[in-house]
Amino acid sequence: MTVFTIQRVGETVKIIYRELFVIKFAHPAYETPQKSFIDQHINIAADAATTELFLNNRISYQFSQNTLTCFVETAFFNPPTEEPKIPLITMPADMKIRFLLYSSSDFLAKTYVVATGSKEAYRFSNQVNNISGGFTLLTTPVENHSAAKDYSIGTLVKSGSNLFSPIKTVLASQSIALSDTAFWKKLPGVEQVASNADLKDSAAILLDVNCFAAIDIQRTGVINNSYKVLDTGDKLFNPAPVFTIRFKSRI
Repeated sequence: MTVFTIQRVGETVKIIYRELFVIKFAHPAYETPQKSFIDQHINIAADAATTELFLNNRISYQFSQNTLTCFVETAFFNPPTEEPKIPLITMPADMKIRFLLYSSSDFLAKTYVVATGSKEAYRFSNQVNNISGGFTLLTTPVENHSAAKDYSIGTLVKSGSNLFSPIKTVLASQSIALSDTAFWKKLPGVEQVASNADLKDSAAILLDVNCFAAIDIQRTGVINNSYKVLDTGDKLFNPAPVFTIRFKSRI
């Protein structure tokens, strides 16, 4: 929680910001025992609609090391009792927050992902249901390989207890088996990371910006209560919900 104190003549006013939610980014290539430095290789910005929402509702955000934190100015739910707190300005019932994620060439080289363009992007959302290893993930569960689909270089699918990533473009019309090592690389074990299941057509997710990914946090439509950002009565959770986006490292 962050407290700002404003001193006026004869009075003291405290402005209290509290975390609305937190998003952690996990990538072994950008972590040491002391710190994470993935923020040097991805940039995050609110889209235009979210920027307006933030201005109108006293919301701010900060991205540092591996953590994106969204703050909101608060008031007491039942003053003078200090807890619980609520947003100072009532949030829209259909609140939608979208962050745009831009990646560096170094990130693309060290990560099992597709180099997205104007027609497709990754989408991470709190409307999924993927809690794994104690983490509330914003990534969709890794999907099974399908012989009926085309796959781009760098994406991830699973089969049995292993992940697979194409090292060449794989077309369904080619009928290429996962056992063909000229096209597929086997990665032992299944981790819940950004994968082909998160790769979306840009038009389908209403994304008109050329970026690597969109991160969508919505107030309604969650499948699992662990993904809520506000409790009943607009009360803020204390501590705030922590979501995670994990990436599979190439190194």
